[in-house]
Amino acid sequence: MNTLTVADFRSQLAKYFDLVLAGEKVFIRRKNKLFTIIPVDDGDVDVTITPELEEKIEKARKEYLEGKTISLSSHEDVDRYFDSM
Repeated sequence: MNTLTVADFRSQLAKYFDLVLAGEKVFIRRKNKLFTIIPVDDGDVDVTITPELEEKIEKARKEYLEGKTISLSSHEDVDRYFDSM
């Protein structure tokens, strides 16, 4: 079992993915929480767009075309936007 920080994980991604593929457990500590890496097969990932999701996508497209959107072009814009909420 390997427990490491996010910074350690980022600096050696390939190493830790290889360990997981070899059957090792890898835990990543972020603040007071632990996360793990779990390999999945392509067949296990469901990317189906449900009718409800399709409806939401179409609504968002319409709002975009009507100019009912907010444009944030920088990290600072994003911070200001969320701070204003």
